[in-house]
Amino acid sequence: MVDIKKYGITAFGAVPNERQLEHLKIGKKAFFHFGVNTFSNREWGDGTELEKSFDPSELDTDQWIRVIKDAGFKLAIITAKHHDGFCLWPSKYTEHSVKNSPYKNGKGDVIKEFTDSCRKYGIKAGVYISPWDRHSPLWGKDEYSDFYAKQLTELVTEYGELHEIWWDGAGSSETRYDWDTWESIIRKHQPNAAIFGSLGAAEFVDMRWVGNELGSAGETHYASIDPEILLKETVDILNVGQIGARKYIPSETDVSIRPGWFYHKDQDGLVKSASEINRIWFESIGRNSMMLLNFPPDRRGLICDKDAENAILSHKSISKMLSKNFVDGALITPIDPTTEPLTVTDSADGTSFRIYPCQTVEIDLQKAERLNTFAVSELVEAGERVTEFTLESLDESGRSELLYEGTSIGFYKIARFKEGEYKRFRFSVKSAMAHPLLKGFGLHRFEEIAEEASSDSTAEHDLVKCVESYNDGKTAVAAFDGIFPFNRIGFKTSKGSHYKVFSFDGASFYEIENGIAQDETVRIELPVTVGSYQIKIESENSVSDISVMNA
Repeated sequence: MVDIKKYGITAFGAVPNERQLEHLKIGKKAFFHFGVNTFSNREWGDGTELEKSFDPSELDTDQWIRVIKDAGFKLAIITAKHHDGFCLWPSKYTEHSVKNSPYKNGKGDVIKEFTDSCRKYGIKAGVYISPWDRHSPLWGKDEYSDFYAKQLTELVTEYGELHEIWWDGAGSSETRYDWDTWESIIRKHQPNAAIFGSLGAAEFVDMRWVGNELGSAGETHYASIDPEILLKETVDILNVGQIGARKYIPSETDVSIRPGWFYHKDQDGLVKSASEINRIWFESIGRNSMMLLNFPPDRRGLICDKDAENAILSHKSISKMLSKNFVDGALITPIDPTTEPLTVTDSADGTSFRIYPCQTVEIDLQKAERLNTFAVSELVEAGERVTEFTLESLDESGRSELLYEGTSIGFYKIARFKEGEYKRFRFSVKSAMAHPLLKGFGLHRFEEIAEEASSDSTAEHDLVKCVESYNDGKTAVAAFDGIFPFNRIGFKTSKGSHYKVFSFDGASFYEIENGIAQDETVRIELPVTVGSYQIKIESENSVSDISVMNA
């Protein structure tokens, strides 16, 4: 972390703490959703699952961590307790635990295995512990906060150093928890652990949700945001942030490598390609966020080969791009400096780098190079400042061609532009909340690595796995067992009925279509593709025969 006062710099707005900066530098994180849902073939268990159902035949957390290390990840988080309440450690406070499963005859402790594997391979460890517990009879009562505090204490005191604690907001919007006590337990026992969360945890968290589960931060994306937005889970603002807001709370862009967060065998042909994982990298790390990619272990307790292959292939293509920065050795000229460029030192790792307190920089590579990608950073220890910038190429006569127009920069911004032969560039800040402090310029060439195409597709495939009906059949919720893109919806209702269609964004339902049924069969083609794992249809009369497809 740069001590800006030492260099006579005054901060603008909210700035990161040391935990947040560490995680922004980590950038690339892995998630492991594993538990009774893996064996019940569900996404959200209801807490009635039998402990004996948890019975992995070849569980090997070393294999998990070897995969993600080879794929360039630096931190891993495991679902120690999901919404179903089943604990992957032998908790003293519930019988709904691995201790009552057949796994290692009840002597297993998946969290210990996981954290041991992380340390063995040099990966930082984190745990997800859902505040929502559909198994515990105490949930929703005042006594639950103490019950959860005891389980949290087990995790933060018995498994060595943890670098992240993950609080999912699902299911808890109308329940009161003792967040103060929970946060104090973490700070006492794991002072360096960053906390992810939303809803009532808003004032205590280091990191926030990005507002979707599709792997995409907004093209405009600021870390600064008002905690009230987390409290309400206002997804459109979560995806963009608010420059100049009260707190610095960077986002994690969480997404699964498969449509489901938990393993489902029928999704073996729906693993995200290396190209799609690359897209997620550019739209998370490349947009001032962090990448959190989920790998669901199968019923053996192993990461499937295709998941591993695609993640590793993606890492190779990104690493190849970053291995050559054509700015190294280039002539960098500040056009309008208020002061000379500064050399500052990061006290966390002792590295030094140049800061350019200016609005325009020209970069001369000395010779033409084939390029298509540009990167830039701000000194976020002094706050996020830039609201609009451009990148232009310059020819020998000084004529310019616009390559990219952007808005936010923050900790790291990477933009792709038309590939071509370029020698000179001009980077210009067009508007900012305070004078820009620029660092870390990069010019690269990105190219996809050839990969085997997936044999399956979600196109023309009905996504609906189950439907629950309410209000005498006038409301129906269809679930997909994962997050899928879709743009076609069909259902039956009475002719002349008013209807509304809603998509679930991970926090709540939002309306995507409404109208009047012109026939008993309604067919809707959406103007844009939507990504979700549930939809809800409300009609004046009964709803049936729902289908959802992507075409």
